[in-house]
Amino acid sequence: MVRNAVIEAIAKVTDIGEATHDGAGTRLRLGTEACVRLFVSTPSRPKATSSDTHIATLIMEETEGLSPDQVQTLQTAVRRIPFTTTEMKALRGQMPLTGELPAFLPPGTLSSLAPVLTVHHMTDFLVMVESVLAMGVPAQAITVLDKGYPYQHTDRVDAHLTRQGIAVWPWTNATDALDDHTRRAAALGLRGLLIDDGGYTLPVLLAQRPDLLPHFIGLVEQTISGITRLEPWEGRLPLPIFSVAESRLKATVECYGIADAAVRNLLRLLPEEKLEGRPALVVGFGRIGEHIADVLRSRRMRVAVHDRQLVRLIAAHERGYLTNRCLSTLLRDHRPLLVIGCTGRTGLRGEHAAAIGRNCYLVSTTSRNREFAVAELEEEARLVTDEGVLGTRLHLPSGVQVTLVGDGFPINFHHAESLPNMYSDLILASLLVAASTLAAPDHGFIAGHNVEASNRVLESCGLLERYYARFGPEATR
Repeated sequence: MVRNAVIEAIAKVTDIGEATHDGAGTRLRLGTEACVRLFVSTPSRPKATSSDTHIATLIMEETEGLSPDQVQTLQTAVRRIPFTTTEMKALRGQMPLTGELPAFLPPGTLSSLAPVLTVHHMTDFLVMVESVLAMGVPAQAITVLDKGYPYQHTDRVDAHLTRQGIAVWPWTNATDALDDHTRRAAALGLRGLLIDDGGYTLPVLLAQRPDLLPHFIGLVEQTISGITRLEPWEGRLPLPIFSVAESRLKATVECYGIADAAVRNLLRLLPEEKLEGRPALVVGFGRIGEHIADVLRSRRMRVAVHDRQLVRLIAAHERGYLTNRCLSTLLRDHRPLLVIGCTGRTGLRGEHAAAIGRNCYLVSTTSRNREFAVAELEEEARLVTDEGVLGTRLHLPSGVQVTLVGDGFPINFHHAESLPNMYSDLILASLLVAASTLAAPDHGFIAGHNVEASNRVLESCGLLERYYARFGPEATR
């Protein structure tokens, strides 16, 4: 099955003239001169991987007649293998709330909608999309925006969606994607719905294509970062917003998981660093920031906190963290090894570079790379170097080296799956409950933010009961 999937992927990008099988794998003739050899094997250490794991290896035996771009395309094709039935079965088992949601809601509850999904391209997203299809949405009515993060399985997720007939666009082409989506939805007689994680769609419609707004019934937003991006239109938002981002459900369950995942992924990228006893600075003491600070303190780091909101700064002080209203003062006097940005907006700018007095790592937990003013910081550097998977290193005139881990993009998604699927299950199921709510003609939501109404729906829909039954004191597994 795996071998056939790889060969099928290669055949989509080039003509296969001949395929021969021998004890050394499968030899594929490409065109008249080039050939590659494909091996599919089990891991050398089976107990170090999950059962039924296979490794596909493609060796370029002869590239005569192939351009460097064609070689790259072949290698990419191997990475774009859709998920197998065995893998999908395992994913559904990890996400019962999302996967079984169609059985708990009225049949066809989303059948009047054409959703635009801008959700992280991790394996949990595939179960969510399956449920969207099961809730009555035809594949041709779905548009997915790929946020472009270097997730662990992003190529395979995209390939899986494409095989289902779903339109996948890069987030950088959001305007064209929304225009194309509106035309397809209109041809099917469906209304659009935005399901977003980070403010990728409604701000684009408001700023660039307000003529398309009447084709959409509302927005479901998953992150505070996305809510923040709507601030320029506060008081004049034309669509109802179901805010999973600001809900008590999300704050209660997800925030610690994100903080823990961020620190775990950072440790994976910095295996030689010793954290115990060393200084860290958390910028932003909101829902994520307070948990990041707790996790770092549990790692025996000396943690300082900065927040522009005085009430949050006082909260951090009352919990025993070193605080100061001036970010530059904390950078200069605390001399942090780690600076973790959790503000949801740009918190550390070029003007702060002069206060950094030691080699350190800047780490973001915010959507995109907006947590740090990257361009401003690079202007302050005498040299910028590429450090591969770790990120970008800024060599300041003082001799200090500042590493933008993951190039300033969120650490918990950097070549990782971030949260375990059992964490994200409740949140993705909440997004679909929100979508089904806005699909009802009498939903009662008004244009703009509906935080309390969102809370009422999420806390009365039965998801929390099912979650507690699974992970509470009477859980059976």
